[in-house]
Amino acid sequence: MKNFLALVITLSLFTGITAQNNSPYQPDFNNKAYKKVIETAEKQLKANPKDSIANYFMAFSYASLKQHKKAIKNFEIVKQRGLKGPSVLLWLAKSYAAENNTKKALTELEALDSLQVPFSRQLEDSIFNTIKNNVRFKKIKENMYKRANPCKFDVSYRKFDFWVGEWDVYSQGQKIAESSITNTNGDCGILENWRPKSNNGGNSISYYDSADKKWKQNWVANGNVSHYEEPENYEDGDMQLIAKSNNIWYKMVYTHNKTEDTVRQTLESSTDKGSTWTMSFDGLYKRKQKD
Repeated sequence: MKNFLALVITLSLFTGITAQNNSPYQPDFNNKAYKKVIETAEKQLKANPKDSIANYFMAFSYASLKQHKKAIKNFEIVKQRGLKGPSVLLWLAKSYAAENNTKKALTELEALDSLQVPFSRQLEDSIFNTIKNNVRFKKIKENMYKRANPCKFDVSYRKFDFWVGEWDVYSQGQKIAESSITNTNGDCGILENWRPKSNNGGNSISYYDSADKKWKQNWVANGNVSHYEEPENYEDGDMQLIAKSNNIWYKMVYTHNKTEDTVRQTLESSTDKGSTWTMSFDGLYKRKQKD
């Protein structure tokens, strides 16, 4: 969280720089009239050679025009004057890569990586093709991918993955429904699309609440919403979720059979706040076979 806040602050500072300098650069820059931006910046620098913002816009304009040597010159001036935000480092690395200066491109990318940014998609740019197989580049990209997709690499968020898949659902030996269970929101949640033969079905979103350190599920069907939460301790099943109300509690238990590649889901109800339970549903999810 601290790293994320630091990134937000850094990006905000650079947003502020451009916002405060809408004139004379921003309109032409927004319209991709880069030559005009450069002309304006050159005039500004004649009047004030220490105008870092002029160099800032010149650098990005030259890079956009693929005049990377000139872009590098201005980016380096910007850096020397203290403007070392993520966008400057990224574009400077791009320009060095375009000029086949692998050493300096990697140096800038490592500096970018040290800012804890999640720029893995930006590193997909074809301008980095000349260094994409470099060990250092791969490590930087891996670091950024993990930051961009934190849930993928947190075991707490992966606890319910056994339920993900395309399923035929059976009860008492008869097929009663199909269900599509998918990861969503950067693998931070699990989306259920329940399609029974007998009615309109329903949907749920399950997610790990890092504040409460438990899984939760919101189930919506026929206009009704139920909120389930994982109990602190349980022995039955690989996942349990309980919904509590004043009159009745519901408990869902999910049990994964790795050998058979099935998931058993049971639903029990209680009218005495969990002292005793009565079975309401017993279903078996069988994974659909790929064609």
